[in-house]
Amino acid sequence: MHPRGSSVPAGFRRLWPAALVAMLSAGAADAGDASAVTAGGVVIATYQHASDPAIAHEGSGAADVSVSVPAAGGAFEVEFKGATSPRAGGVTSGLSVANASVGETLDADDHGRIVAWQLFYRHDVGNGSLAAGLIDAAAWIDGNDVANDEFSQFMGVTFVNNPTVDLPAASAGVACNMGLAGSWGLAALAMNATGVEPRYRRAFDLGQHGNGAFTALEAQWSGSTVTGNLGAWLNTRHHDTDGDGIDDDRLGKGHAYGVYGNLSGSLGAGKWNLRAGWAAPRVQSAAGFLGLAYSYPLLRTVLGAGVSRTFASSRLAGPRADLTQAEIYGRLRFTKSLTVTADLQHIAHDGFDPAQRGTWVTGMRVGWSF
Repeated sequence: MHPRGSSVPAGFRRLWPAALVAMLSAGAADAGDASAVTAGGVVIATYQHASDPAIAHEGSGAADVSVSVPAAGGAFEVEFKGATSPRAGGVTSGLSVANASVGETLDADDHGRIVAWQLFYRHDVGNGSLAAGLIDAAAWIDGNDVANDEFSQFMGVTFVNNPTVDLPAASAGVACNMGLAGSWGLAALAMNATGVEPRYRRAFDLGQHGNGAFTALEAQWSGSTVTGNLGAWLNTRHHDTDGDGIDDDRLGKGHAYGVYGNLSGSLGAGKWNLRAGWAAPRVQSAAGFLGLAYSYPLLRTVLGAGVSRTFASSRLAGPRADLTQAEIYGRLRFTKSLTVTADLQHIAHDGFDPAQRGTWVTGMRVGWSF
């Protein structure tokens, strides 16, 4: 979830019930009170143009708003997330990894919408917390400070989440994180796996409609200059609509599983991140991943650069080629709330298609945080 501020933008008031708006206003008026309701988030507008003339330029918008309501020993946490509909024949349709902020919250007709992305109660326990409700797995595991936020860092999908991890959409589950001895920590979650696309009406239908379970366990370590995490995951969903006994999003029968890791550290005034992952190649198309990213602050600007390679499963039918993505960006902060980002990407073999030899994508992102 994104850092919370102390005010509620007028543009979002119509999305929330009057009672919630009243609570938010009360919390914003007393931001110094630790027990007060707090809210904040970010709204962005993006524009992207591809060098391939067959792909249309595209403008889009997205928002992420978080609300925290303190309760005895913890808090109720709500995250609203939404984006506009992808343009037919546009950049996000023609290049699936070009824009991570568009496509997460689509409905059954592939139209953009605003939804409650997370809605859970978090209880503080010792050196950690325990949460239960509607949760987003990506908010709890596989995180780092360099390449993890599509609203302020890289726009490319492979620089936001590890593509080998079969993360479910926001769904019912439980999650916990805790500090262990020394610099060690642990994160764990178990949740309903509804599929690769959000199916919110089935989020609490445990074991029905092909739903399975997604579980993950992650060890975390924090040193003086280097931090890291290492995790393993399992996804047992099974959506078979054609009766062949194989999940529609799988290459073969069986559960999806794999391992992943992050390693981050400092280099000069900047920070670097190395991200890797492996998944069972007989089950899913993305069988391996390796990505390197770096960010560097310079006056009022943050410069970022990254390169990644997603390795195709050997079980894919027909010709295949590994997906490569490279990206550089420069984010300039004009005010405390307003930023403008210039972005350049090169994407080759999107969808593991060897015929897609490489496309340049230029982009611009304007963000307003509160």
